[in-house]
Amino acid sequence: MTAPHRLHLSRGMLAATAILLLGSVAAVAAEPNTDITHLIDVARRLNPEAAAMALEADAATARIDSAGALDDPKLKVELELPRNEPGYLPRDRAGRELYQVRQMFPLWGKRDLKREIASADSRKAAAAQAEVANQIAYRVKVAYAEYHAAHLAADETRKLLGTVRRLSDLARARYAQGPGKQQDVTGANAEAGTLAADVARMDADRHRARVRLNGLLVRSPEAPLPAKPQPRTVPPLEMLTADALVDRARSDYPAIRAQLAQIDSADGTRRLAEKNGYPDVELGLGVMRSDGRFDGYQAMVEVNIPLYADRRRAEQREASSMAGAARAKLEQLRLDVATDVHEAYAMLAALKERKRIVREITLPQARIALESAARGYELSREEFATLLVAEQTLRRALVEYVNVTFEEQIRLAEIERLIGGEL
Repeated sequence: MTAPHRLHLSRGMLAATAILLLGSVAAVAAEPNTDITHLIDVARRLNPEAAAMALEADAATARIDSAGALDDPKLKVELELPRNEPGYLPRDRAGRELYQVRQMFPLWGKRDLKREIASADSRKAAAAQAEVANQIAYRVKVAYAEYHAAHLAADETRKLLGTVRRLSDLARARYAQGPGKQQDVTGANAEAGTLAADVARMDADRHRARVRLNGLLVRSPEAPLPAKPQPRTVPPLEMLTADALVDRARSDYPAIRAQLAQIDSADGTRRLAEKNGYPDVELGLGVMRSDGRFDGYQAMVEVNIPLYADRRRAEQREASSMAGAARAKLEQLRLDVATDVHEAYAMLAALKERKRIVREITLPQARIALESAARGYELSREEFATLLVAEQTLRRALVEYVNVTFEEQIRLAEIERLIGGEL
C-alpha cells in the first residue's frame, strides 16, 4: 500500500473514531434508565436494618392497645385462724375467710393520654423506619451513580486509547517514510501507555463500584448488574422551585416527621405528669365465709393520696423541658433541611448548565480540534506536539463530562433524600 493510501485510511479511521465517541456520549444521555427502581426495592426488602426497623415499628404499634388498657385485677384471700386453746397453735379449720377482687381505675383521662403517647411513639417508629428506607435508597442511588461513572469513564478512555494507538501507528509510519520524528513515536507510545494505565485503574473502579452496589443489595459481590448502566433522568428544573422543594421536605422528610411525633409524645408525657397530681380509685368486691358458709359481703373503695408534690413537680418540669427541647430540635432540623435543599438545588442547576456546555460545546470542539490536528499532521502542516495537545484536551473534556454527570446524579439523590421521595 502506498503512502497516500495509508494517509487517506488514517484520516478515515480518525473521522470514524470521532463519530463513535460523539455517538456513545449522546446515547448515554438519551437512553432511559429502568433498573434503579428495582434495585432500590431489592435493597429495601433485603436490608437487615430495614427489617429490624419494621419490627420495631410493629412493636410500637402493638403498644398502643396495651398503653390504655386497665391493669390486671387483683385477687385477695384472707384467712382468720383462731388460736387452738389452751395452746398457741392455730386451729386446723379457718374461722373466717375473705375472698376479694380489686381493680384500679385511673381517672382524669390518664388512660387516653397513655394511648396518645403510645400512638405518637408509633408514628415516630414508623418515621424512623421510613428514614432507614430513605437512607437505603440514597446509598443505592449513590452507588449506582458510581457504577455508571466508572463504566462511562472506562469505556470512553478505552475508545480514546484506540484513537491514540492509531495516531501512534501514523507517527511510526511517517517516521519510517522519512518526514516523521522519533520523538513523535515515543510521545505517542508514552501517551498510549498513560491511557492504558488509566483504563486498568478505571476497570478496577468499576469492579469496586459493582461490589459496593451488590453489597447494598445483600447479594454476592459478583452478582450480575446492568451491563450498560444509564444515568437517571434529571427533571427540568424549570418545573421545580427551591421553595417548593423546601415545603415538600418540611412535610415529607422522615426525620422531620419523627421529630413532630416526638413533640406529640413529649406533650402527652407533660400532660400525664400534670394529671398524676390527681388521685386514682381502686374498687374491690368480696365475700366472707365463716364456719363453712358464706355469711356476708364486702365492698371497698381505695384512693391514693397525692401527698408528695415535689416529686410530681420535678416530673412535670422534666416533661416540659423535653417538650421544649423537641420543639427546638424541630426548628433546627427545618433550618438545616431548607439550607441543604437550597444548596443542592443551586448546585444541581449549575451542574446541568456545566453538563450542557461540555456536551454541546467542549466535547464537539475538542473532537474537531483533534481531527483537524491529525489531518494537519498527516499533511505535514502540524507538529505532533500539537496533535498530543488536542488529544489531551479531548481527554480532559471527557473527564469533565464524566465528573459532571456523576456530581449531577449525587445532587439529584441528595434532593430526593431531603424531600423523602422521588422528584
